[in-house]
Amino acid sequence: MTATALPIVFFLMIFLCMASSLAFVVLMAIWLYKDSRLHGQDPVLWVLICIFASPIIALILYLAFGRKQTLLPCQSCQQPIPHTAQYCEHCGAANEQYGQPLPRRKMNGLLKGAIATGAVSILSVVFMFVALFAFAMNAGGGSQTTNSTSLPIRGASFTVNSGWALMSAENHNEGVWNFNLNKSSNGYHLDSTFTLDDPDARTLMADADCTGGPLLLNISQDGQLVESIDLSRAETRPVAIPLENCTAGTVDLQLVNEGATDISGSIWVE
Repeated sequence: MTATALPIVFFLMIFLCMASSLAFVVLMAIWLYKDSRLHGQDPVLWVLICIFASPIIALILYLAFGRKQTLLPCQSCQQPIPHTAQYCEHCGAANEQYGQPLPRRKMNGLLKGAIATGAVSILSVVFMFVALFAFAMNAGGGSQTTNSTSLPIRGASFTVNSGWALMSAENHNEGVWNFNLNKSSNGYHLDSTFTLDDPDARTLMADADCTGGPLLLNISQDGQLVESIDLSRAETRPVAIPLENCTAGTVDLQLVNEGATDISGSIWVE
């Protein structure tokens, strides 16, 4: 599954989870209302428990405590009376079903539908987590490899981000900084750092793909901006950035989104 398709799958799972959860609550509430009336219970109470507590909790409590008394229609007046009553409390006729075994209970369509939608809701949550995990593992593709003379890029120890991001993931695999960012607010940034040994012999390589822009790669040292490159306007990939303007020591990298979407790529030092 591609990185572009993963956000679509994630949102489909969110929609499916919300729709199935709503259907689960509605179907369970209807079944509890109808079935509780047949068992001499307060149907409104069980519906409220279903809505404000949980359909699962309401079902467990109802099956354990609320379904003990069974009401059957009186053969004379058709009014519901307890199965254990000898006479109908409405018309006074004898209960012809008194002492007889209860009819076998069957799972009706409402309860089956409620259980099915509940199962779909749980499965959609599981698939959402699977999609998130796959997205994180797929961040940047991890397609770039470095040789033994490359400098490893590592994550920044502390960064402050005031914006928002949707489906953002990054990793540092074998010294390569891989990133994947679906959408974010302008100014949202990802940060990494590396230790530069020889500025004249090293080159920073950036291979980024995005829609729109700008997508800025800021190179800084000691809090001072050394160079800023708009990767969204690069004519060739990967972009080779000489580090001759830097000095030996810690170099900070900041990938700043200023309007790009569907961002993915890798950055490494050769």
